[in-house]
Amino acid sequence: MLTLRAATPADAPIAARIIAEALAEYGLPFEPEGRDADVATFGAKPDHDDLVAIDSEASDHVLGVASVGPQGAEGVAWISKVFVAGHARRRGAGRALLEALHAAARARGFREVALRTRVIFREAIALYESLGYTKSEDPSPIAPGDVVLTRRL
Repeated sequence: MLTLRAATPADAPIAARIIAEALAEYGLPFEPEGRDADVATFGAKPDHDDLVAIDSEASDHVLGVASVGPQGAEGVAWISKVFVAGHARRRGAGRALLEALHAAARARGFREVALRTRVIFREAIALYESLGYTKSEDPSPIAPGDVVLTRRL
């Protein structure tokens, strides 16, 4: 049975493993000193809602992770680190995590959510679009191969 819970700092190494494995599937490096540095504080930031999806029937095995919090523009929460273990995909964990992040952002008074992802993650982009995300027309620079998606809450 899939359940969600708030992440704790003890979940940071698990999150790092899930993210590193997912990136490796696409031939991408896990960058703990760069792009993935925020994983070190997963479950520890009071202004963020970090969540884990667990399989409560399998000794609370973590299936996925995700985070939402402030990052710049007022009223806009940024979603990051939405990753689901390969064996657990297409079972609703990603959708459940995102819906819970939307609720958490609303509860903190945000009116919009945004996220940055890589265009290579086509399945993830399809999930985001199925939840009402659209590609941002914001001209601010992003890394090559990245796309920004936004959604009103």
